[in-house]
Amino acid sequence: MESRRYPFSWPISPESIARETALFERELAEAAAGSGSDSRVVLAARCRLGRAYRIAGRYHDAVELHEMNLEECARALGPGDPATLAARCELARSWLSAGRLADGAAGLERSLADLDRVLGADHPDTILARCDLGLVLSRPGAVARAQRLLEQALADSKRVLGPDHPDTLTCHTWLAMVHGIAGRNGLALKLVKRNMVACERALPPGYPVEIECRSVLGMCYRFTGRAAQSIAEHKRARADYERVLGPLHPLAIAERASLARAYGQDGQHDAAIAALQQASTDSDRLLGADDPSSLTVRIDLGDAYARASRAAEAIAVLKRASADCKRVLGHDHWITLESRARLARAYAIAGRRRKATVLYRQVLAGYERTIGPDDPTTQQYRDVVAQTPRARNGASRLPERRSP
Repeated sequence: MESRRYPFSWPISPESIARETALFERELAEAAAGSGSDSRVVLAARCRLGRAYRIAGRYHDAVELHEMNLEECARALGPGDPATLAARCELARSWLSAGRLADGAAGLERSLADLDRVLGADHPDTILARCDLGLVLSRPGAVARAQRLLEQALADSKRVLGPDHPDTLTCHTWLAMVHGIAGRNGLALKLVKRNMVACERALPPGYPVEIECRSVLGMCYRFTGRAAQSIAEHKRARADYERVLGPLHPLAIAERASLARAYGQDGQHDAAIAALQQASTDSDRLLGADDPSSLTVRIDLGDAYARASRAAEAIAVLKRASADCKRVLGHDHWITLESRARLARAYAIAGRRRKATVLYRQVLAGYERTIGPDDPTTQQYRDVVAQTPRARNGASRLPERRSP
């Protein structure tokens, strides 16, 4: 069974990805030379190459190619042609990978509505888009809708593609993660462990879908406070990503950051800081310092300094991260609000409770504006504001950052 997400033949390695990407480039050049720039053959070849660029971690190349392909599809085939709908969905995925979160989310919303209307709810492309949108919405204020989308996508994928299809297994992984993000730790761990067994049974060892499931298993172990098991799963996922995609692939870098969070929970603060320092350097160099993934790693690094009682370093890193998040993502984006909350905790650890309280109130006000006063995240920060003046060591226990 082939995943619609991965255009490469098995086994996958950095060398095979480079080799097959070169073949896709040659295929596109030959198709364009023989058929013209807007034939269906050329449009399909360009879509395959753009998907290959994205899987290879060449996100900006993927965006450029998919933007061109969508324009050509719409002009040659019309806005409602299935190839145009697929091109718009691929562009949305590439925008998300390249850090253009608002564009990507809006693109997936439109793509899902169009695919549902034109191809029907049971078409594999529609199911895939619904699953992707569920993942995108796995953030404060949208978790309930993410869960509904993923539950529907999983049920449809099981029925249409089969329970062991790679795309079904991916949807199962993401649904387990959303339950964990929502604080349903026991259910999340139960679901992801069951899916891990299915991945190991149905997929070749080290297949990207299996690695992603293992990473989420490590995350769910961390949510339940089982740091040693979390570390073990994240170490294995990191090794698999580095072997299959390469050590400087964005997913390998992100997995090192996930491992560092598990180190921090286990009290291995020096190991966590070292891993995050390297991940931050690599992410800045590969994706750019303003990419949301790079900003998130920087927030994690500042938080690791704070957990290690290195408050001055934490404040320096988090002040920069918070300012960059505000500039890049906006004042009330949830990543910006989380950066400000981590900065507040660093000030509290340094004994500057008044400054911490001011920042926590800003975070609370931001969540009240964006997701409403009754959302669980808002309520948690309301408790933080109340507890900070009397918290031991000045530092309140913050809600754990659980979004992917």
